[in-house]
Amino acid sequence: MKRRKFHSGEVNHVYQRTLHGNNIFYDIEDYLVYYTIFSVTVAKYPISVLGLCLMVDHLHILLVSEIMSDLSLFMDHVTSVFVREYNRAVGRKGPLFEPRFGSAPKTGLKKVRTAVSYLFNNPVERFLCLFAQDYRWNFLAYGKSSHPFSQKINLMKSSRALKSAVSEIRVCHAKGLYLNYQQLRRIFAKIADDNEKEQLIDYIIWLYRFIDYDKLSSYYNSYDDMVVAINTNTGSEYELNETFAFRTDGVYRDMIKCVREYGYMYSRHVTVAPESHKLKLLAELKRKTRASAGQIRKFLHLPLDGHGHINR
Repeated sequence: MKRRKFHSGEVNHVYQRTLHGNNIFYDIEDYLVYYTIFSVTVAKYPISVLGLCLMVDHLHILLVSEIMSDLSLFMDHVTSVFVREYNRAVGRKGPLFEPRFGSAPKTGLKKVRTAVSYLFNNPVERFLCLFAQDYRWNFLAYGKSSHPFSQKINLMKSSRALKSAVSEIRVCHAKGLYLNYQQLRRIFAKIADDNEKEQLIDYIIWLYRFIDYDKLSSYYNSYDDMVVAINTNTGSEYELNETFAFRTDGVYRDMIKCVREYGYMYSRHVTVAPESHKLKLLAELKRKTRASAGQIRKFLHLPLDGHGHINR
C-alpha cells in the first residue's frame, strides 16, 4: 500500500470515492445526515476544515491537522457513522466507500488556491451550475449568508411545524447530536410549504456550520476576492486521481424525478430494490432521460460487464 503523504499543519486535500463509483447522495436527507455527522465529529478532533464538497458519487475536503493519525481517525469516524445510518435507513449491509481515501498536502499559496478552486468548482465541472456559489452542497455560499438559498426564517410568521422543527434541531445541535434519517423524514413530512423546507435546510447548514471561512479567505484578500478567483480558475489536481466522464451530473436529477414518479418517495431505496425491478427502472431511465449506461448503473447500483454494458 502506498504510503500516505502528510505535512503537519498544512492544508490537506482529501478525496473519497464511493464503492464501484455508485451514487450515495440522492435526497436532501442524505446530504444533511452526512453534513451533521461531519459537523459533530469536527468538534471532537483538533482539525480545521476549510472546505467540503458533496457530489453524488464522491466528496472532497480541505482540512488542516497537526497529526496524520487525527486526520485518519476523523475520516474513519465520519465514514463509519454515516455508513451505519445510511444502511439502517435503506436496509442494506456493507461498505459505501472505497477502503482507502486519497489525500495530498498542499504547501504554498499557489497550491492551496489551486486546491480551493478545484474543490468548489467540482459541481461546475460536472455541469450542475454556472458558478461555484450556486451549488448548495459545496457550502461556499454560506460564507456570505446564513440563508443563501431561501428567505431568512421569521419565527413570528412561520408555521407551527417549522417552529417545532427549529426548536428540535437547536436542542440536537446544543447536545452535539447529528440528525438521522428517521428524524429528518419526520420533520420534513410535517412541513407542507416548500419555501419553509428550503428555509429549514439553510437553517440546518448554518447552525451546524464548521467551515473556517475566515481562514479560507485568508489565502485571498477577502471572501469576495476568493469567490471571484474560484470562478475564474477551475483549478487542477494532479496528486489525486479523479476521472471526469465529461457528462453532466444533471441527469441524476432527472433520474430521481423519474423514480419518484415510479413510486419511490426516497430515491436511495432503488439501491436495494430486487434486480427484476431495477431492470424495469433501467428501461424507464433509458427511455426518459439522457443518462449513459454507466450513469444508470451507478444510480441503480447495477454491475457492468467487461464491455461496459449493464449486466442483465
